[in-house]
Amino acid sequence: MKQLKTFIEQHDVITCPVDTATINAAEKALHITFTPDYKAWLENVGFLSYEATEVCGLGVKETAWLNILRSTAELRQQHPDFPACAVPLMDAEDGHYYLYDNATGNTVRWSPLSGVRETLNVSLETFVLQQIEQ
Repeated sequence: MKQLKTFIEQHDVITCPVDTATINAAEKALHITFTPDYKAWLENVGFLSYEATEVCGLGVKETAWLNILRSTAELRQQHPDFPACAVPLMDAEDGHYYLYDNATGNTVRWSPLSGVRETLNVSLETFVLQQIEQ
């Protein structure tokens, strides 16, 4: 997360890192074990808002779409085929979402109609950097 932290320090990026207790509570509530990479995201960033880019996480009100407790629950309820260990990262437009799959450690582009459309072969940090540097 070094490159992302540097970018955050040098730009007007809104984040809210969270503590281990908050992460543990989210894992329990969502019935997911987060990967070390995703835990590092939450501990170092929490969620991210920069210009037009918003990346879901924790550290924002539970009623906000950016909070994975809300957005994951909604997507699971609306779409029974939502990947069991995934959490939303961001809207990918056209009804698709970018998800972080904690079962595989991959970022994927997912469609409610056809499932995983694409697996991105980049780290979570690289994915976020690509989105905010566009």
